[in-house]
Amino acid sequence: MWLDVLKKMKKDSGKTAKEISEMTGIPKSTIDKLFSGQTKEPYLSMVRSIVYSLGYTLDDLDDTQKSTAPAESGSDANKEKLMNNYDKMNEKGQNCLVQYSDYLADKPENLKSTVDLDKREA
Repeated sequence: MWLDVLKKMKKDSGKTAKEISEMTGIPKSTIDKLFSGQTKEPYLSMVRSIVYSLGYTLDDLDDTQKSTAPAESGSDANKEKLMNNYDKMNEKGQNCLVQYSDYLADKPENLKSTVDLDKREA
């Protein structure tokens, strides 16, 4: 059952309901209800946000698959989460996010090494 897989994802991630709430913007009480099984048919957007916050993708919820390993570091899940957050924001928030990403990208310690970039392009 998908809820069992979701619970395992949460356990494996080590994140609390409070942390998930802070990352997703979903009230902690709603997250508690979902994980306790009280929410029978949750919204896909809510489940997606929770799954991404745990480092997984919706495909990982497929309980017919054997693996529930977190998505790779730097995965599409993080990119998707960033874009979803951007889309939720008004123009002011979007501008702040872009400015902050520019700030981070200007710091050498935040950049991939040229060796990493060469591997990606190959």
